[in-house]
Amino acid sequence: MIVEIRIDYEKCNRCGKCVKSCSFGVLEWFEDRPIVVNPSECGRCGECQKNCPMNAIYIKER
Repeated sequence: MIVEIRIDYEKCNRCGKCVKSCSFGVLEWFEDRPIVVNPSECGRCGECQKNCPMNAIYIKER
């Protein structure tokens, strides 16, 4: 299953909770924001979404 992970930087408050909650190494901190680096490793657990206080993470299966 291919997964698309998007971060809405208009909503993101750059707290880093999404990166800390991802145990699959999909998200990393780059300069001043989280970025998606390994979408193919996503376990579709939804922890990044659950831990984002701004609802800025979107996971979609394609």
